[in-house]
Amino acid sequence: MKPEELQAIASGLGLQFDEESGSIYGVQSGYLLLLHEADVKNQFRLSVSVSLNGNPADSEENELVWDDFKSESLPNLSTLSINQYTVSIVVKGAMRKSKTIEKLQTLIRDFVDFLESHHFVQVCGYSGQEGPVSLYQLGESVFIINEESYQFLKSNLQIEMDSYHSQKENVLLGTIGALLGALIGGAVALFIARLGYVAVAAGLVLGICTIKGYEMFARKLSRKGILISVVLMVVTVFLVNQIDLAMEVVAQLGVEFAYAFRVVNELIASGEYPDNYFFNLGMLAVFTLVGAGISISSVWSSHKTKGTARKIG
Repeated sequence: MKPEELQAIASGLGLQFDEESGSIYGVQSGYLLLLHEADVKNQFRLSVSVSLNGNPADSEENELVWDDFKSESLPNLSTLSINQYTVSIVVKGAMRKSKTIEKLQTLIRDFVDFLESHHFVQVCGYSGQEGPVSLYQLGESVFIINEESYQFLKSNLQIEMDSYHSQKENVLLGTIGALLGALIGGAVALFIARLGYVAVAAGLVLGICTIKGYEMFARKLSRKGILISVVLMVVTVFLVNQIDLAMEVVAQLGVEFAYAFRVVNELIASGEYPDNYFFNLGMLAVFTLVGAGISISSVWSSHKTKGTARKIG
């Protein structure tokens, strides 16, 4: 969702919105709640850090309590997950924003009522210690923790980032990794093209595979790595189109693929283009590269926030 849409939802719920992390948060009946978009479109994750009788929320002693919540208060098509002290509920939004706000209001009310009635205590999501907690962003993740845990995790993150930045970028190995990633993404794009379609999804796969391939092999991602990856993506899109044409020739004439591929390239090099050649290439390029552009933007954005450490609110 766009930031302004999330801001509207936060306002409708009487909560605050942090644009940098995309988090909606606030205190209800003494519990600090965190609400943000889930991985699936139009789904939201509501989280809180609590303990009961000194035990983590996911302890065996609390299983029957959560079974009651699932049967009585958990909305339809929602999922409950518990990881030590952090309890999360994923709920699907509605078609209209007003209905989504209404649905989230009901979820928050029922969830907080349940926590209160069963005497759950708010704790640090990392240590389980009772006392004041706040919202903190570390890298791409947001946590409900106390100041002591934040300083500890921040120190670990800094060590990790120092190690990452001290590594020397191996451009040669990175290029090999990007090439392997481009081959995987290109295979997906070719498969979709052979079905007679062009899709942004193919570009998403191509972009992620190429950039992640570069970073994995180079051990570091820079603007140089992004540029190399983009060049390989463009070349891959062109090759996918050529291979698709050659496979069509094989299907129509029954010749060997190597011969068909060579003839297709010779014809194009001599200026003889098949019908709709530029249209098909353009459609493939636009859809695939748009998807690749989205994945590049996402990966680079994640890369830039990797070392973020801050208190929210």
